[in-house]
Amino acid sequence: MNTYLIIDIGTSSIRGIIYDKTGKIIYKVSQTYKPEYLPDGSVTQDPQIFIDLLIKIIAQCTLFARDNAYEIKAISMTSQRSSLIPTKGGQPIAQTIMWQDTRVNKILDQYRDYDDFFLQRSGSRLNAVYLGAKICWVKYQSPEIYTEADKMLNIPSLLLYQMTGTYTTDTTYGSRTNLMNIHDLTWDQDLFKILGLDVNKMPEITAPGDVCGYITEEFSQKTGLKKGIPVISAGGDQQCAAVGSGSITNDEVSINTGTGGYLIKNVDVLPKILDGNIIYNTSANPNKYILEIDLLACSSILNWFIDNFYGERDFDKLNQDLSDCYGQHINLAVLPFHKGKSIGVYDTHIRAAFSNVGLSTRRKDMLYALMASLFVEINKGLGIFKANGPISSVIISGGLTNSKVMDQMQADAYNMPVHKTASVESTAIGALISVLVQQGEYASFDEAAQNIIDDPVQSYEPNLDNVQCLLDFDARNTNLYSNLQGTASGYYKE
Repeated sequence: MNTYLIIDIGTSSIRGIIYDKTGKIIYKVSQTYKPEYLPDGSVTQDPQIFIDLLIKIIAQCTLFARDNAYEIKAISMTSQRSSLIPTKGGQPIAQTIMWQDTRVNKILDQYRDYDDFFLQRSGSRLNAVYLGAKICWVKYQSPEIYTEADKMLNIPSLLLYQMTGTYTTDTTYGSRTNLMNIHDLTWDQDLFKILGLDVNKMPEITAPGDVCGYITEEFSQKTGLKKGIPVISAGGDQQCAAVGSGSITNDEVSINTGTGGYLIKNVDVLPKILDGNIIYNTSANPNKYILEIDLLACSSILNWFIDNFYGERDFDKLNQDLSDCYGQHINLAVLPFHKGKSIGVYDTHIRAAFSNVGLSTRRKDMLYALMASLFVEINKGLGIFKANGPISSVIISGGLTNSKVMDQMQADAYNMPVHKTASVESTAIGALISVLVQQGEYASFDEAAQNIIDDPVQSYEPNLDNVQCLLDFDARNTNLYSNLQGTASGYYKE
């Protein structure tokens, strides 16, 4: 039987999943790792870990396929998008600067006069998360590494080179660099000139869903995988997650509540003037663009609260506490900006806050208010999207959808129907759709999605009584932010 191997590279794990063409999982294996977080804002990872675990996972998948008479017809890769690995001759020469690394923030201040130019050309103002900022930081902080490197790669480009011997990146990753022209989908010489970077250090740009290369003899020897198997770059993890969750049409919004939060809406063409409140990326579907709004922290906020106020991950207790508070008036005002605010205003000089805490305030009250504050903040992003066309429903996925009460809270906060995706593997499903279309199993993304994406596992309608409660709560949060913004009480760090 023909099967397809999906490689899904996340912030803390890498997975290999073998699917058949109907979307049935034949085999799945994963390996975890943990980036190193330091007080100076650095978030790094040994890049050799990605290479070693890729080889290990593919070897396991290949052995399983061979022992059970499955043929792996093609490989499709999706990954986190904006981590930087300087390389020479295809091998890493420095630590991976992970997408969450904040050391690069200050270096961008000297280029802020170019923000609108970068927005109109690349689809985003200069963004510390993006690859361009990280390459610029390496050039000025570690010039010897910048000079030695012949290629500046993200994680999927590094791994694609290990597999195929070719340097490529698709446009979904290119649109997360601040260096690719979002209109003609090529490296933009003017943007490189402004930052003083060398375009020759970048890989070749391809379209998502294209064959990037073929398994080499060397990689075949390491993994047992047959030489010559095509390798497809399906696109970035959030683009693939939107496709895999069923967000194919232009009137649906995909919200992924992972470590960071991501709102994605499909459009067929870009507006003539790009809005600074929106990030413009290419879609995993080569025929579309996506509008994207990012939250700097999402499920990581819940993890922080659990670690510091609960001490153990008893999710039954968490859900009970949230249920106890659901629908009640929220007396607190809360800012969920543990890493800064990014919706409507990009403000990394603000942090989280709880206000109006009294002696009667309970832990469960703080938990409920914190999660409600996150969802009403996400709703501000939906409001920005509505200026670009109608929204009929929201498809939710990610870590914060494993609670029915939080799913209902999202429907209330957004005041529109919310559908939880049936598959916990929406990113991998999106990558599967890409390879199935490329291999001719289906004629289009729409046809593939109709055949392999399950109907939503649960749908939620807004509770109108709680909608108004959350609107009042959001107004108080907005007032709190306006009073703390730009003050030492809102952000102070020695």
